[in-house]
Amino acid sequence: MKPTKSSPSPAASVEAKAPVPGHVPVALQSFFRVADAWELSEIQQCKLLRCPSTAVLRRYRVGHGTRLTPAQQKRIQIITGIHAALAKSGLSSDQGFRWIHEPRREAPFKGEPPVHYMMEGGVDALVAVAHLLSGR
Repeated sequence: MKPTKSSPSPAASVEAKAPVPGHVPVALQSFFRVADAWELSEIQQCKLLRCPSTAVLRRYRVGHGTRLTPAQQKRIQIITGIHAALAKSGLSSDQGFRWIHEPRREAPFKGEPPVHYMMEGGVDALVAVAHLLSGR
């Protein structure tokens, strides 16, 4: 009798392809909570985190990414601080969302939305926004 190849059942092939969630570091969990609250696209998230690609970002989200660099850890700390400062200032989540996404005339934004300023300005821009919100 000739052995037959058995093909995996459809359920088995789905299970094999589904990512097995790994341990997502607390810092990344915090970052993704902020990114979700601010409704940031994957590209915006990559720019804020200085992540090399959206594929790497997706791996981070399920706990399969490489280790965060010290610079990325610092960025997450500042970003989560900005989010907390918005909440502490009495803004609702909707108002905080608008504050992040609407163009602002005051320095240092010069008519840009804070999220764009932070994406393009690097750590210095993140720190400037954090200081602005904390009143320093």
